[in-house]
Amino acid sequence: MSVEEAGETYLKVQRSNWQDETLTSKYERHKSRTYPQILEADRHFREKYGGLTTVMLSRRLSPIDDTDSWLTPWECNEMLHGGGIHRSVRNALNYHLDSFKFEWIAVTAPTRSAGTPHEHIYLWIDDPNNEITTEHMSPALNKHLKYCANAEEKHHQYRTDGTGGALTVQHSPDLIDSVPAEFFSITENSPTYDKTGKVLHNTQGAQYLASQLAHLPVGDYYNVQRENPPQALFEGAALAWISQYNWFRSSGGVPS
Repeated sequence: MSVEEAGETYLKVQRSNWQDETLTSKYERHKSRTYPQILEADRHFREKYGGLTTVMLSRRLSPIDDTDSWLTPWECNEMLHGGGIHRSVRNALNYHLDSFKFEWIAVTAPTRSAGTPHEHIYLWIDDPNNEITTEHMSPALNKHLKYCANAEEKHHQYRTDGTGGALTVQHSPDLIDSVPAEFFSITENSPTYDKTGKVLHNTQGAQYLASQLAHLPVGDYYNVQRENPPQALFEGAALAWISQYNWFRSSGGVPS
């Protein structure tokens, strides 16, 4: 099956599952379970950690090899997730954040241009004295560059002050004050107000992470009032569908 055929088959199967009351489509699972779980975790750690610092670490790779030939999506997925690279990155984080309490969620998403998988790791860190810098995080990024074939330094540039690039650090995380309207069911699964009626804000980083879930674009595709997403997103989602690796990962302390 070609990549294009895989994307078309994926859409047909997800649509069929969506319309079958006895089945739950990947889209429904991401919209009604995983998306609200990320927002709930974000609010949980904003409340738990009095001095919250958030970090986004992005792992990418080039889909073109040394001979200027395109790698298959399957090869890209293996390079991004296989060979113990998760353990290497995680060990670097654990070592350099040893004196801090922290939790994380990782989401793999396809690019809009080629459907190539890339991963965002979002960390919530208890950092009351604002000690966390990119120096704490760069060793984990370096493990990715060392062990992930086709991961290139030029695609992982970042500002040393943490304000942009492959590593971002926010001691006072930017917040959003609403949930995107297209994900209406999230308010049913993830309350947006506390017991006193106060709005429960989320960090912009967590909302962005949730929006990257691979199966969400199906909802836009079958909504006649929205523009069709790029076909590359569905080809990437088909890869997520058959992948032996979980495109949603989290640390043990993230609420379920």
